[in-house]
Amino acid sequence: MSSFRLILLGLLIVIAITLMLGVTGQVASAWIEAVAIVCSIAAIAVGWTASGSKPLPAAANPSPAGDTVDESMVFSTALLNGLPDPFLLLDSRRRVIFANSAAESLFNRGLIGEDIALFLRQPGALAAIDAIQAEGEEQSTEINMPGSVVRTFLFRATRLLDPRMPPPPRILTRNRYAIAISLHDITHIRHAEQMRADFVANVSHELRTPLGSLVGFIETLQGPASEDEAARTRFLGIMQREAARMSRLIQDLLSLSRIELDEYTPPSDLIDVGAVLKGVKEAMQPRAEQRSATIKMTIADDLPKVAGDRDQLIEIFQNLVDNAIKYGGTNGTVEISARQVDSVPQIVGPAIVVSVRDEGPGIPQEHIPRITERFYRVDSARSRELGGTGLGLAIVKHIVNRHRGILTVTSKEGAGSTFTVSFPIPRPAA
Repeated sequence: MSSFRLILLGLLIVIAITLMLGVTGQVASAWIEAVAIVCSIAAIAVGWTASGSKPLPAAANPSPAGDTVDESMVFSTALLNGLPDPFLLLDSRRRVIFANSAAESLFNRGLIGEDIALFLRQPGALAAIDAIQAEGEEQSTEINMPGSVVRTFLFRATRLLDPRMPPPPRILTRNRYAIAISLHDITHIRHAEQMRADFVANVSHELRTPLGSLVGFIETLQGPASEDEAARTRFLGIMQREAARMSRLIQDLLSLSRIELDEYTPPSDLIDVGAVLKGVKEAMQPRAEQRSATIKMTIADDLPKVAGDRDQLIEIFQNLVDNAIKYGGTNGTVEISARQVDSVPQIVGPAIVVSVRDEGPGIPQEHIPRITERFYRVDSARSRELGGTGLGLAIVKHIVNRHRGILTVTSKEGAGSTFTVSFPIPRPAA
């Protein structure tokens, strides 16, 4: 067995041992990432040495029957295509000569032969490539990839020389090297860091008022009102409501944290939206009866299924219907409709559109762009009186983002509001 294959075998064993030991968190990510990059570089060396410096093949499929394929090339290509991280190999003019499966999936296009600037429009990444072409030293930077959910990647670039030749003079390196690029998704790490900071800030702000009220009432009951039966009954009722609001707040914050953690990973189960809406209507009927409200539903026949998470879809529609009941006023009507449309702005192809309309006072236009922010309330006093935590629409927005959908709000003061959620319909498998 050649020395290169021994190196590769040893590195793969290190990965396996790391996974078996159950190393978790950022330490495991760093271990696996570092080993994967070294494996990639070693694999390139194997392929390059065996093939006479020819570029790696663009596909993982073996050649048609009858062709002679170098085992090292097949092994190198299969190894790189098996990496979970996107991996690219550029020539000295920044054109792609190899892209693994993860890279083509990330950019959703064929990449071979293209200049990297055509599909990776990130100034930090392009500057790193320019630096490595000029200086030859490894470069790394963080980049944000736009989309319905912004993803953060650790971008690393390493210059590779043809291993069969000694390092050439600087002036002769034009076509004597390649650039290996890896993109490691660290979105979950940055999300976790941001969630910890947001959780502390939000909890300290939102719990200060109810905790202050509870402390005040307890001191009053222990002192001046200790023998006042009427005051004790009234204060205990207020304390119970404040404690219940704190409990709802904590539950919503935990729910929001869980949703944000998975936001960049779209669900894949096929869900019947019509059945979900019927279940939500039944669950919210007692709530509507308490407010003397009526729920009307119109669902088109033969609605196609959408790719989704059933529990999260239920959470979306329960939040929207609950808000419509709360803010629609007593004796109001909540209208739910679901239909298929051929196109929706920002969604490619047909979509399912679900609307929830109320007959409430409406939302002033200047508030609409901000109503999905955490703890943003159009009317703080009324929201707290009705038991709102200020997190419901933030939860809805993040779940819709995870489902690669669109949330739109239309409202007219005095004429009610309509919240519309659009979901892309999955394309049939080829």
